[in-house]
Amino acid sequence: MLMDACCTYFEESVNPSNVCELIKIAYSNNFEELKQKCLKILVEKKKEINPRKFAELPKNILIDFFTLFNL
Repeated sequence: MLMDACCTYFEESVNPSNVCELIKIAYSNNFEELKQKCLKILVEKKKEINPRKFAELPKNILIDFFTLFNL
Protein backbone atom coordinates (compact mmCIF):
# COMPACT_ATOMS: atom_id res chain seq x y z
CA MET A 1 0.00 0.00 0.00
CA LEU A 2 2.71 2.45 0.96
CA MET A 3 4.62 1.63 -2.24
CA ASP A 4 1.50 2.34 -4.30
CA ALA A 5 0.97 5.66 -2.53
CA CYS A 6 4.59 6.65 -3.14
CA CYS A 7 4.40 5.68 -6.78
CA THR A 8 1.20 7.67 -7.25
CA TYR A 9 2.79 10.70 -5.58
CA PHE A 10 5.85 10.45 -7.84
CA GLU A 11 3.69 10.10 -10.96
CA GLU A 12 1.76 13.24 -10.03
CA SER A 13 4.84 15.30 -9.17
CA VAL A 14 7.30 14.35 -11.92
CA ASN A 15 8.57 17.32 -13.96
CA PRO A 16 11.71 18.33 -15.89
CA SER A 17 13.51 19.47 -12.73
CA ASN A 18 13.14 16.13 -10.89
CA VAL A 19 12.71 13.60 -13.69
CA CYS A 20 16.30 12.33 -13.53
CA GLU A 21 15.95 11.43 -9.87
CA LEU A 22 12.49 9.91 -10.24
CA ILE A 23 13.34 7.80 -13.27
CA LYS A 24 16.14 6.13 -11.29
CA ILE A 25 13.63 5.33 -8.53
CA ALA A 26 11.18 4.00 -11.13
CA TYR A 27 13.76 1.69 -12.69
CA SER A 28 15.16 0.40 -9.41
CA ASN A 29 11.67 -0.37 -8.04
CA ASN A 30 10.13 -1.53 -11.32
CA PHE A 31 7.41 1.16 -11.29
CA GLU A 32 6.37 0.68 -14.91
CA GLU A 33 3.89 3.57 -15.16
CA LEU A 34 6.34 5.99 -13.56
CA LYS A 35 9.09 4.76 -15.91
CA GLN A 36 6.93 5.48 -18.94
CA LYS A 37 5.87 8.89 -17.65
CA CYS A 38 9.48 9.85 -16.92
CA LEU A 39 10.68 8.65 -20.32
CA LYS A 40 7.93 10.68 -21.97
CA ILE A 41 9.06 13.81 -20.09
CA LEU A 42 12.70 13.12 -21.00
CA VAL A 43 11.77 12.93 -24.68
CA GLU A 44 9.27 15.81 -24.79
CA LYS A 45 11.04 18.26 -22.44
CA LYS A 46 14.69 17.38 -23.04
CA LYS A 47 15.72 21.03 -23.44
CA GLU A 48 14.38 21.85 -19.96
CA ILE A 49 16.36 19.07 -18.23
CA ASN A 50 19.71 19.72 -16.58
CA PRO A 51 22.24 18.24 -19.05
CA ARG A 52 24.61 17.24 -16.26
CA LYS A 53 21.92 15.22 -14.47
CA PHE A 54 20.84 13.70 -17.77
CA ALA A 55 24.41 12.61 -18.58
CA GLU A 56 24.66 10.89 -15.19
CA LEU A 57 21.70 8.59 -15.86
CA PRO A 58 22.51 4.86 -15.96
CA LYS A 59 23.12 3.34 -19.39
CA ASN A 60 19.95 1.23 -19.39
CA ILE A 61 17.83 4.38 -18.95
CA LEU A 62 19.75 6.25 -21.65
CA ILE A 63 19.27 3.33 -24.05
CA ASP A 64 15.50 3.40 -23.44
CA PHE A 65 15.50 7.18 -23.91
CA PHE A 66 17.38 7.06 -27.22
CA THR A 67 15.19 4.21 -28.44
CA LEU A 68 12.06 6.31 -27.81
CA PHE A 69 13.66 9.53 -29.02
CA ASN A 70 14.49 8.00 -32.39
CA LEU A 71 10.97 6.66 -33.04
